[in-house]
Amino acid sequence: MRHVDLIVSDPDAIDAAYYEELRQHLTDDEIVELGNFLLFNLGYHTFFGTLKFYPMFSPDGRLVSQEESQRLYGAAPASLQAAE
Repeated sequence: MRHVDLIVSDPDAIDAAYYEELRQHLTDDEIVELGNFLLFNLGYHTFFGTLKFYPMFSPDGRLVSQEESQRLYGAAPASLQAAE
């Protein structure tokens, strides 16, 4: 989570020392894969938030329509609160 927080809020804080610390746990390929995964997810959630999309799944895992999702999650589910 620290990686996501830094990329979003303070990307200039990510320096060579930060990556050396990360390399204690991950290979370079894994660092790139993690970055791609996190930023892809952040990007599409941000984009969907601008469209006021609701989650596609109910809490029990069923695929639901936007209307049913709005009934389930209320006027502003957590994923959309930043978009308001």
